[in-house]
Amino acid sequence: MKMTLIEKRFVNRKKKSERNIKIIESDFKLMNLTKTNTILELGCGVGFVSVYLAENYQFNVFGTDFDDEQIDTAKRIQPEIKNLHFQVEDASQLTIEDSSINLVISQNVFHHVPNWQDAIKEIARVLCPGGYLTWLDLTFSNLVKNIFLPFVKNYGLYTIEDIKSTFFIHGFKQLLQEQTAHGLMNQHHLLLQHS
Repeated sequence: MKMTLIEKRFVNRKKKSERNIKIIESDFKLMNLTKTNTILELGCGVGFVSVYLAENYQFNVFGTDFDDEQIDTAKRIQPEIKNLHFQVEDASQLTIEDSSINLVISQNVFHHVPNWQDAIKEIARVLCPGGYLTWLDLTFSNLVKNIFLPFVKNYGLYTIEDIKSTFFIHGFKQLLQEQTAHGLMNQHHLLLQHS
């Protein structure tokens, strides 16, 4: 789903990217990175995180976003690096080859994906065996989900239990779970590994 101008200003803040990078760096301590060379960032926005990973780790990074304007901006403002690629992708219908990615990063993306279950299926498809997923996003209480689900068609509404059970169905095991915000809308951080 394409975001509004206000949403874009909010998600493309440098401070937000710095917080997201800290989460990824923390996750790296729990991963075996020796075989990690290809990363897919879903919902890269204007590309700050993708650039950081390409420059500092020399990973081959694919920064993707559903919004072509975000990708156009990323290509315009970010430095050209041979191991960094920006492209328009739908997280629920990726054009990326099976088992070709070592790490998928999805930070605050799923609540923008109405068919988030398909996105999980696609992540499982593109990840190599033993590949990792770092996932950070909003989750909702059952009450909020049940009230708004009949009316909301362009957003993902799910509980943390919905998310985790769908990941487990698609062959993921949990390495870490943190709840970083509490209330009617919570925020959870998961580190998962694909079998």
